[in-house]
Amino acid sequence: MSKKSNVWQDLLKPVVVLLCISLAAAVLLGFVNSKTEPVIAENARIKAEATRAAVLPGAKGFEEIKCDTAALDIDSAYKETSGLGYVITSSHKGYGGDVTVTVGLNAEGKIVGISADVSTETQGVGSKTGEAKFLDKFLGLSGNADGIDSLTGASYSSAAVKNSVNAALAAFEKVK
Repeated sequence: MSKKSNVWQDLLKPVVVLLCISLAAAVLLGFVNSKTEPVIAENARIKAEATRAAVLPGAKGFEEIKCDTAALDIDSAYKETSGLGYVITSSHKGYGGDVTVTVGLNAEGKIVGISADVSTETQGVGSKTGEAKFLDKFLGLSGNADGIDSLTGASYSSAAVKNSVNAALAAFEKVK
């Protein structure tokens, strides 16, 4: 004897249940995002401020320089409020993703501090471009960074750091 097909039980009920579950999940995710978004933004601001202070020792405060960052190939530019120098951040493509480099420059345009976020790069290879052993080569530089030797096995990551430093140095000439 053949079983009669029930359209509600076999087709519509699973669709309605899945739709309700999806709707509930979307509403919950939206609620969680609305509560965490300001906290995430504030933490990012605090981290960026700490990085700026670290690459420009002795800085008292920073004011953002309004400029066409895309035309300058940078992410942001800040002037230290007492005239100590500038902090410029730039990102370029490395091997695993964007490498963000923050460069501290004194009033004359010499690099006095540098920080690189290489979290997207291969651990133990490209990530070495974020270590002091490599970054310290840029200290005191005021011209082009192309003369800095790349790390063996990390040519993409090294190029990303050098391109970011070059962008920061070029931007300094425009914003000073």
